[in-house]
Amino acid sequence: MESAPHAEITRRVAGLQERLEEAGIDLALIGQAADLFYYAGVLADGFLAVAPAAGPRFLVRRPRRRLAAMKHPWPLAFYRDVKEIPGLLAKAGLVGSGPLGLELDVMPAALYRLFQGKLFPGRPIKDLSTLIRRQRMVKSAYEIGQLRRAAAMLDQAFEVIPGLVRPGVTELEVAAALENRLRLLGHQGLIRTRRWNLEQHFGHVLSGQAGLQVSYIDAPTGGWGLGPAFPQGASMRKLSPGEPISVDLAGCINGYVADMTRMYALESLPERAWEAYVAVAELYSIFEDHARPGVMPGDLHRRLMQKVRERGLEDYFMGPGEERVSFIAHGVGLELDEYPFITARFPYPLEENVVLAFEPKFFLPDIGMIGQEDTGVITEAGVEWLTQSPREIKIV
Repeated sequence: MESAPHAEITRRVAGLQERLEEAGIDLALIGQAADLFYYAGVLADGFLAVAPAAGPRFLVRRPRRRLAAMKHPWPLAFYRDVKEIPGLLAKAGLVGSGPLGLELDVMPAALYRLFQGKLFPGRPIKDLSTLIRRQRMVKSAYEIGQLRRAAAMLDQAFEVIPGLVRPGVTELEVAAALENRLRLLGHQGLIRTRRWNLEQHFGHVLSGQAGLQVSYIDAPTGGWGLGPAFPQGASMRKLSPGEPISVDLAGCINGYVADMTRMYALESLPERAWEAYVAVAELYSIFEDHARPGVMPGDLHRRLMQKVRERGLEDYFMGPGEERVSFIAHGVGLELDEYPFITARFPYPLEENVVLAFEPKFFLPDIGMIGQEDTGVITEAGVEWLTQSPREIKIV
């Protein structure tokens, strides 16, 4: 796949430099995978060093030959041990004495202690995480183009689902066929997340009672999975008539993730399932009417929850009972769990070109999960949905 244009990368770093200056940070060392890819345009074992008023330097441990043969917007400097980093920074004129910015939400404690105690002793350290996540929250035209391609990948993959679901077929068989199709469509095979221990594969194919099983990850659905080592996603449970079947998958191309859920059933569904699906459609209408730049996520969350309460479904919304998640939508981009979140207390307003995965889902006892999910761009004119697959429950 092609790399992001150099003009795109330099624009991102210029935006970061402005933010560093405003925050009083003399030097940022960026090493988390999604952040590094965002500002460097390629992944490596290393750090991108960025100062407010000097050219960045890409500090790389490995791979050397591969990166040396590529064109980069930033000069490369190679090292074997992180203890060499202060010397490389001094040689590049990037040492400084003011606050050092690190991604403290994801940096291992041992590495932080090494930076604080031995590599930059006595130097103030500030957290870069919120600063970076807020910049990445608003997508460029290039990024929206990549997300549009990831959404189209999902639409293509989902076309074959009616031919896959039939009585006696296992969740795993359906999931494996879809994962194979996604890979052949160019899926990178990995879904990045930021939250610690939030592991994610392609997504979840769940049927009946499996749709009610919450896992250890911070997501509405979980499923049984194949065992206690990775207890989420598809299991060996066989599809049966009269049960909801949910397919929640993430498409990914050039690092950019789109998210979509669709519902299926063999022969029929209980009346309560159809009633919940009407509520899902009503929540989509509210989201489409009110998700605009400048709107506070908490205000939008309250509107959505008001409709849920009117329907008498609050106890079944976004998870069973006390295990429900706090969000109704989450940002997507290079990670599946980006800013913003549609929650009661998310502190930053929606902005134009924010991309959200909206996923209202109901967990009906003795039936299963009823819901759907789409990825869309927030614009002044309204929500532009990137995922285009028909939303109705498909009865096979």
